[in-house]
Amino acid sequence: MFKRDLFFILFLIINSLLFAQSAEITIDGVFDDWSAGLTTFTDANETINGVDLLEVKVTNDADFLFIKIKTNTEFDLTDNTTPQDIGLYIDTDNNATTGYAIQAGYGSEIGLLFNQYLVHYNVSSYSQLSFSDFSLRIAPTVSSDEFEIAIKRSAIPDGTNPLFPSNTIKILVRNGENSDQLPNNGMVLSYTFDDTGITPLVPTNINKENTNLIRIVSYNTEFDGLINMDRSSYFESIVTSLNPDIISFLESWNTTASEIKTLMDIWIPLGTTDGWYVIKKSSAIIASKWNFSQSWYHLDRQFPVLIDLPNTYTTDLLFTAAHLKCCDNGDALRQDQADQYAAFILDAKTAGGQVTIPQNTPFIYAGDLNLVGSSNPLTTLVTGNIQNITAYGNGGFLDWDNTTLTDENAIQTDVRMAYTWRKDDTQYPPGKLDFFIYSDAVLNVQKSFVLQTEVMSNNRLQLYDLNYTDTASASDHFPVTVDFQLSTVANLASYNFDASIHIYPNPTTNNVTINFDELATYRLRLFDVFGKEISVQQTTESTTIVMRGLVAGIYFVSINDEKGNTTWRKIIKI
Repeated sequence: MFKRDLFFILFLIINSLLFAQSAEITIDGVFDDWSAGLTTFTDANETINGVDLLEVKVTNDADFLFIKIKTNTEFDLTDNTTPQDIGLYIDTDNNATTGYAIQAGYGSEIGLLFNQYLVHYNVSSYSQLSFSDFSLRIAPTVSSDEFEIAIKRSAIPDGTNPLFPSNTIKILVRNGENSDQLPNNGMVLSYTFDDTGITPLVPTNINKENTNLIRIVSYNTEFDGLINMDRSSYFESIVTSLNPDIISFLESWNTTASEIKTLMDIWIPLGTTDGWYVIKKSSAIIASKWNFSQSWYHLDRQFPVLIDLPNTYTTDLLFTAAHLKCCDNGDALRQDQADQYAAFILDAKTAGGQVTIPQNTPFIYAGDLNLVGSSNPLTTLVTGNIQNITAYGNGGFLDWDNTTLTDENAIQTDVRMAYTWRKDDTQYPPGKLDFFIYSDAVLNVQKSFVLQTEVMSNNRLQLYDLNYTDTASASDHFPVTVDFQLSTVANLASYNFDASIHIYPNPTTNNVTINFDELATYRLRLFDVFGKEISVQQTTESTTIVMRGLVAGIYFVSINDEKGNTTWRKIIKI
């Protein structure tokens, strides 16, 4: 008995001395910023049915407490499609005699029940509060085996009592579905806030920095907001500041294409005879500085159009505006819609199909994908892994180089958050619902961002002629902007991909080797992402391209053989 009690006392002491470390965490559903050195509590090996809690990490910055949960299986934190009842309980005053006695050593002042969309608040008297009372942020919004959570440190949930009266707190995660918890009974996870300063976020310059870039904006306007007289002026402020080349407006059910053309010609006059080109399908309206050469209307809640880019680009652009099925019970329909798009792209890439586009035509898929619940629709859109093969075929890699597409991780301009939807008067926490997915074999992203004016400083707002309430007054979604560059000198569409040429390692930290299946004389030219030639060499056999000394980034090598054939390959230097 004495040894067990001594062990327990030592364990409590060790846990109370866990060293905190402030960190630059971005709530975006990408976890590479959670370093190994952060406060971590790992569960002991055990046999658990259902969702098994494996690890909790904790850190903070000046504004938020950050908590990351890792489990043994994928599930949706705010849904019960996979049976779970995970709650986060925090002893915010580090006093086990106050709050709710959730476990020995804990008196939790708050208990967040994610799939019930409520917070138990045990300060003074008991009450139930909403996620917005704590400025709760969660990522991702789809199923995963990891989730990151942010809670505002300065929150005053009841309007009187500060959320964190103590600099030291205790944290407990419990799954009510199977009674798993972390830490287990008899253990305590204590955390002391670290107010060591971190590197400040450098706000994003929202201006397009090169006229050769193609700026595309995707914007859910929330129930025809563009023609709502009370909201139109806010959209004008936002759209003119973003100054897109192509923009899709979603939830424009009762808005006509001619109404959008009138607005765009007034807001951003092009000085051309035709002005803006505008096309509509269902709730999606696409406005472009350049005309549409083709459009397809058969996809459910997805609208692909081929945009006739100026001759300086030597290729057209396939752009799809998407507004997938809402909401919690829409997994099956979202998956079917994702299958449809994957089949469309695979058909477009195949000569002689119902849809044909020139090889290496860049393509972009953007919009409000309503991705909550299962992550499978997103996986299909990126990988081409079709679920309903009976209806849509076997699937396959969607990009021109037979790899996955890229899901662009756009972050807000002024805070380390990636959510694109926020409505504080609902039960739901903010989430990333709006996406850009693109063919990275022939496109590069120079810049991407989510615009939320309510988190911008007055100086920043004045710089871009914006107002504090613009985005909240316009829509419950925020506009997502991406500046694209066609690969190297913007003419990859003219060249074939040659599978007999092998480049490795790629990505590389140093140099790359090129092998050829066919014996010939080859001329190799290395370019940076802006088309500047870096090196030229000639070879008849395997050779090395020297990348040592070059800055990290994307590069391209053109390979010309003695027959006049040319192929391009992308090299990533890390």
